[in-house]
Amino acid sequence: MNLEGGREPLMIIEKKGMGSSIGRLMKDPSSLILVLISFAVLCLFVIYPLIYVIALPGATDWTTFFSKSRYAKALLNTVVSSSLSALTATVCGFIYAYSIHYSNIVGKKFFRFIAFLPILAPSVMTGLAFLLLFGRGGMVSQTMKAWFNVELDLYGLPGLWIVQTISYFPLAYMTITGVLRSISPNLEIAAQNLGARGFKLFRTITLKLALPGVINAFLLVAINCFADFGNPKLIGGNYSLLAVEIYGEIINNEPGLASVMGLILVIPALLVFVIQGRLLAKGSYSTITGKPVSGLNRVKTSRKTDILLFIFNSIMALFILSMFAITILFAFTKNFGRDNTFTLDHMFKIVFNPSSPAVMNSLVLSLISSILAVGFALVLAYVVVRKPFPGKKLLDFTAVLPIALPGTFVGLALIVAFSNGPIMLQGSAILIIVAMLLKQMPVGYRGLTASFKQVDKSIEEAATNLGADSRRTLTTIVFPMLQKTIVANFVYAFMKNMNTLSTIVFLITPKWVVAAVSIFNYAETGTYYWAAAVAVGLMGTTLATLGVMKLIFRSKVKIFDF
Repeated sequence: MNLEGGREPLMIIEKKGMGSSIGRLMKDPSSLILVLISFAVLCLFVIYPLIYVIALPGATDWTTFFSKSRYAKALLNTVVSSSLSALTATVCGFIYAYSIHYSNIVGKKFFRFIAFLPILAPSVMTGLAFLLLFGRGGMVSQTMKAWFNVELDLYGLPGLWIVQTISYFPLAYMTITGVLRSISPNLEIAAQNLGARGFKLFRTITLKLALPGVINAFLLVAINCFADFGNPKLIGGNYSLLAVEIYGEIINNEPGLASVMGLILVIPALLVFVIQGRLLAKGSYSTITGKPVSGLNRVKTSRKTDILLFIFNSIMALFILSMFAITILFAFTKNFGRDNTFTLDHMFKIVFNPSSPAVMNSLVLSLISSILAVGFALVLAYVVVRKPFPGKKLLDFTAVLPIALPGTFVGLALIVAFSNGPIMLQGSAILIIVAMLLKQMPVGYRGLTASFKQVDKSIEEAATNLGADSRRTLTTIVFPMLQKTIVANFVYAFMKNMNTLSTIVFLITPKWVVAAVSIFNYAETGTYYWAAAVAVGLMGTTLATLGVMKLIFRSKVKIFDF
């Protein structure tokens, strides 16, 4: 159709396809370098170890695994204990979060603080505290025997179930509390006006809307329980799990058999993801409809329910406070229960002694890994969201793959792939840093990808039109705009890296031993006061580092706001 004067309208058609994508990428050397580096890092440290682990086992290894009943029993134990622990941790996390957002109980700020505390401690510290309280020589066990002539024997599944529930309940709580906080009160008020009250309102509206958070919480806790090594080794006794069996085969120099068990361990984790996806696909859970909700007060629980919720939260708080209290008592007494004399000897011998650098190693390796993880996540999110190039979906899939894999499997893949062959990294700090990076980077990548999609692309295009290349745009435009998200992801990665055990237990050497491994080693040999000292030193170092971050970034990071 002609315009006045007979001229055709000017139409600009953007060329699409692989050829045009490659052409645009070649014209931007900075973007090309970022894409190539991203592919190279993920291929080297994700794809290559995964292929190596799959190809390593021979027919004999597979036959050995399926012919020995102990391995089948370990697999069954892993599925049973992980499922039970994930279920109870999720239920406890939901009730705890529900009480914070839907009740009128007193002390909500205190209960939020209690839920934050276990995040500071390595999961193996829960196992240590359990031994100090309920082990054969534990304080509670000795009291029960002296007063009631009752001998507690919680080793095996009962103890492991309790320990993993307490250890991973905060993870479930954090996941669920975000969903409950975001539920709009208008639907609940409308249901109440239509006659829904009490448990019916909770069952038909609140619980259904919170289902995505509940399922995600179960998923995250289950993955962590599948990979948990320290607690099963300390508490499990004869109740063997696959993660413990893998560790034993690595110690016995049987990488092929260990790889078989690692691959088997991945199957339940992947099944959890599949089940989660199918459940969430069955319904709609949207509550943000564009309708005004300001001024609406959320429907609160009844007085009787408040009392029950307060009792439940108090019991959870008591468990967590007891865990920390017994650890601190052992760290600052000569041998609590036998000699309660206050002393700093354990701290000076184990934490502040240059010949025992476990805490300092944890700090250095965690800082380096967290910086690299967030930096790499930023680059990945930038090129995937902003740059067209062939292989984008493959890069995105590979970037999030490590989050679906149990930490034990990630550590196993790295040690078998880089202990021989063309690239030898066994015994080096590099491999520990890479292991930490792989487990924490996907979380930052997901968060930064969402943040990039919320930032208008025209801002970066304007910088490009003014002559800025991708590197300059990333450092001067993108980074300042996403600073809060970046800092938040760094804090999360740092805290997780400081406390990690399962992912790096295969990679530790005497030179590069870290605090979580030292806690496990001391607890296993019965030197509980040294294990407690390292745990207290680790938590103190983590708190001090987070405090410095808070002073530096101030309102850009929320650490101690409960």
